[in-house]
Amino acid sequence: MIPQRNHSRDRCVPFEKNMNEPIIIAELGKIWGRDAIYLDGIEFDGTHSVKLTGDFNGSLCENVENEKWISYELTFKGILEFKMTELDFFSDTEYASSFEKVIDSDRINDFSKSSQNFKLKDSHEHYIFHTYDDVIEIIASEFELKLKPKKE
Repeated sequence: MIPQRNHSRDRCVPFEKNMNEPIIIAELGKIWGRDAIYLDGIEFDGTHSVKLTGDFNGSLCENVENEKWISYELTFKGILEFKMTELDFFSDTEYASSFEKVIDSDRINDFSKSSQNFKLKDSHEHYIFHTYDDVIEIIASEFELKLKPKKE
């Protein structure tokens, strides 16, 4: 029997096949829901670093007590792959969190079999960042998140 998928974008329902782990940020807790992350900008620094800027919806963050918006700068470094897909065309509609890490990533496993596998470090991880309009998949060796209250 094949499990039924819940195609609602407003809810995140765990799915048996899901091998992703939520990225938990201490100040925010688990970030969860379609309206949880808004992306305002993408800035590349060369070809191996990217900075995403926007706002987290505090009401959809586990550890935020009020419904305030929190601005973020999320920088990924050591990028081997960057892929951005419009939300309605992203094939995996089930997710563990709006910011998650793929466990046993097929993409990283494929990279390890490449003739260029010397570029793949033990520190590389496969991340998925679900924003309101787009889903961003990144294979990077590190990320840094800076938070600041949004000026109203």
